[in-house]
Amino acid sequence: MQDNLKDLSALELDMQELEAMEAPGFWSNFKDGVTVSVAVSAVYGGVASAVAVT
Repeated sequence: MQDNLKDLSALELDMQELEAMEAPGFWSNFKDGVTVSVAVSAVYGGVASAVAVT
């Protein structure tokens, strides 16, 4: 039982080291993707409104 706890604590430390490398730049890329999506939606909405009026 004691050996299993040592193995788990070593594994947990290894996982903590990897978390920082998991997805570098994830949030900045996510923000850029949301910005582009909102811009495309706004343009599409404007075009669709213009077409619907004519």
